Amino acid sequence: MKGIVTALVIGITALGTWAADSRVPSTSQQPAPAASGAVKPTKKAVTVVVIDMGRIVREAAMSRAIQADFQSWGDSVKATIQPKADALKTKQEALKNEGAKLTADQKQTREKEIALLQSELGQIQQKAQQEYQGRQQAAEERLRAAFEPVLDALGKEYGWDIILNKGGDKLVWSSEAVDQTDLVLARFNAANPAPAPAPAAPVAKPVK
Repeated sequence: MKGIVTALVIGITALGTWAADSRVPSTSQQPAPAASGAVKPTKKAVTVVVIDMGRIVREAAMSRAIQADFQSWGDSVKATIQPKADALKTKQEALKNEGAKLTADQKQTREKEIALLQSELGQIQQKAQQEYQGRQQAAEERLRAAFEPVLDALGKEYGWDIILNKGGDKLVWSSEAVDQTDLVLARFNAANPAPAPAPAAPVAKPVK
C-alpha cells in the first residue's frame, strides 16, 4: 500500500521521459521532397536547439493539472485502503497478544478474519495499481498529443531542424544561446491553459 501511495505522488515526474530524443524536422525551409530513391538536397546550415523537458513537464499548466488529478485520486485510494490496513494491524496484534488465551475455535475464527482482510487489501491494492498504470499511460498520451503539435509549429515557424532534450543522456553539452525552453513552455501553456477552477458554491442568504 505504501509503495502505491508514494508512486502516486511522484508518478508525474516520469511523464517527460518519452521526449528524451525529441526531434522535429522543419519543413518551412526544406526543399520539396526528392523522388523516391534519390538523394535529398541538404541544408548548408542545420539549426539545432535544446529544450529542458524536465522543466517543461514540471511547470506546464497541463502537467500541474494532471498532477493535481493524480494527487486527488491518490488521496481517495489512501482513504479506502488506510482503514482496512489499520483494522488488519489491530487484529494481527490482538491475535499475537491474546493467542495463548484463546480456544482453538476462537483462534481459527480470528485467523480467518485476518486472512479475509488481507485478501480484500490485496485486491484493492492490485486494482489501484492497475488503475494507476492506466492513468499514467493516459497522461503520457495526453501530454504527447498536446506537445508534439507545439514543437512542430515552432520548428516550422523558426526553421528548427533538430530539437534535443537538454536533460537527455545523448546531449553532452549545449550553450544557453540554443536553449529555447522559455519559448516552448510559453507557447505550450498558451495552447494548453490550465482549466478554470470550479465556481464556488453559492452561500445561502440568512432568512429573516
